[in-house]
Amino acid sequence: MRRAVLSHVVPTIHPSIGYDCGDTIMHNPDFTRYGTSAGADRAVLDGGLAMAWTTIALAADENHRTDLLTRLTTRPTTPRTPSAA
Repeated sequence: MRRAVLSHVVPTIHPSIGYDCGDTIMHNPDFTRYGTSAGADRAVLDGGLAMAWTTIALAADENHRTDLLTRLTTRPTTPRTPSAA
């Protein structure tokens, strides 16, 4: 069974959220330790809240909502090919 990558089906973004992780770099054991902090939890909650408010703002605006629904009904049904970076 072939799985579709979400970004191949609909346009997506890759936002970043930040929190204090000392002098470490991402994707190592020290970074993992900082990821269990209250600051990391706050960053995730803030990021989720920002996405929720953005969705609400788009849905509540008639012009944006109409545009999004039009795009939804007219978009291709096959996955799009990712652009070469």
